Amino acid sequence: MTHRSETEAFAIRAGRQYAAACGQTLVSTFEDTLWGDLARLQMRRRIRDAFPGIARGTVEKLIVELLTP
Repeated sequence: MTHRSETEAFAIRAGRQYAAACGQTLVSTFEDTLWGDLARLQMRRRIRDAFPGIARGTVEKLIVELLTP
């Protein structure tokens, strides 16, 4: 598994876990709302904690591509 696919898999898994903890669907959790902003902030933190060497721009791309509706 490549580094990119590892981070993608982690982002999707963490996003689903976060959505489930909030009692929402993945799509509704990351909508363009205040709650969605907070969810994306949590994902930024989780991804950077799991992959400390990852570039900030890469984290943003992952969130936009994989989690944002």
